[in-house]
Amino acid sequence: MTSNLPASVRTPAEQVHRLVLKTMLLNTTEPKPSGIPSPAMPRIGVKRVLPPYLGEMGFEVKFHLARMEPWFANGWKILARRPEFYPPGVGIAAPEFFGAVDAIMSALRVVAVGGGIYVLPNTVSDHNIQPGIDGDLIQVTLQLSNMERTLREAQAEIHLRRLFLDWLDYDGRPITDYDRNVLAFSETSQAESDLRLAESLRPSYRPTAFETPPEPMAPHVGFQVRAVPVMDKARNSDPDWMATTAQAIGAHLGLPVVAYGRPDGCVIPQGVRTTWREGDGAAPAGDGASHLARELGSLKTCRLMLSPDSGWADLMAWLGVPVMLEMLRNPTTFESLRDTFAPRIALLDRGAPLGPQVDALLASETCLPNVDPKKSGTAKALFPWEY
Repeated sequence: MTSNLPASVRTPAEQVHRLVLKTMLLNTTEPKPSGIPSPAMPRIGVKRVLPPYLGEMGFEVKFHLARMEPWFANGWKILARRPEFYPPGVGIAAPEFFGAVDAIMSALRVVAVGGGIYVLPNTVSDHNIQPGIDGDLIQVTLQLSNMERTLREAQAEIHLRRLFLDWLDYDGRPITDYDRNVLAFSETSQAESDLRLAESLRPSYRPTAFETPPEPMAPHVGFQVRAVPVMDKARNSDPDWMATTAQAIGAHLGLPVVAYGRPDGCVIPQGVRTTWREGDGAAPAGDGASHLARELGSLKTCRLMLSPDSGWADLMAWLGVPVMLEMLRNPTTFESLRDTFAPRIALLDRGAPLGPQVDALLASETCLPNVDPKKSGTAKALFPWEY
């Protein structure tokens, strides 16, 4: 962006460009969307259903769930990739809908990043913003070059919002701010992320499967081996080190070890008990409980989790499970949890004896590896308030 304006203007500038592109694209379609009548009942079969959160799991836990509770208290439901996270009767799985979402995201190279969606590659278009003032006249010239990425963003928003209309619209259904925000590219700069995600909110409840486990699990040490195929592969786990360290923690505490995760984002290790079962998937397994529901139930007796640097640690903070981190790429990743979740999260020092670190973590009431400097001092004065 070529401009002497603050970095926080990138997001509204990109929104303007997407608006122009979407208007251009929609004007070439027949019939016009405004000429399509709304049905008496939505395709999903239930009225007052919100479109899904499409971001990462950790951000869903620490920024999304609590903000949705007023909607649920007022009779709304929500489509959800992880309905197990939501109060009973609120989350709707809708695998056919999410299959269509995944097809759109795959075709346009859209991925879940942070609290929303993001277009790959993670290089931004060149936005030139030139403001000018002539007496009472203010003129702002916005120029966009290399618009391929912004065009895919506009196309994705069109397709996702059409999918929303196809499944959730009905005669009398209002379009809410939530609908607009959740199906848009809002996190397009660090300034925007800081502004929207400065502080977490803890849900007033815990998942039903955690409170009432679908099957028994003895007290244990858990671990998860991150193996995400896209975005920030540097945070992926060392499988051998994770398995060996988890076994050492288990031996120190006199507890068995259980590996968590599913093969589409984790390594399922051999030779240890795992939560994954052949045939598991989004649909419930033969015992009637989904893989995630069984994991949530197992976590109730997890005494310590050896965790990757990922949203898995945010989930542990919600459930009250102490976390020993394998690594921490961004020192302030979990800082937003401090005041609301009061987590017990420590970063393992590989050069120090393991046992004392485990004991110190379990003895603490709350702990985090680092303090975010943006929470104190003059950094607040530099915060992008303009947008």
